[in-house]
Amino acid sequence: MWQLIKEEPVSTQGIIQAALALATSFGLGLSSSQMGAILAVTAAILTFLTRQQVTPLANPKLQQRDRQPDGGPSPAPVGG
Repeated sequence: MWQLIKEEPVSTQGIIQAALALATSFGLGLSSSQMGAILAVTAAILTFLTRQQVTPLANPKLQQRDRQPDGGPSPAPVGG
């Protein structure tokens, strides 16, 4: 189970929140405040796990060196 949470934290969050909403609608007995608190805690924990799993595709600092002052890309080298 922990492996699934680590591999798919966003899907896990969606499943937990949907199951909680469904159970509450069928009489689980949670108040709106309790349900909101549980949803907030699951979102916070799984957001932290999600952030550990993703990385930027490119380093913005490296791309910044290759740009002209007007924000456009550098001209291609001639005679390469």
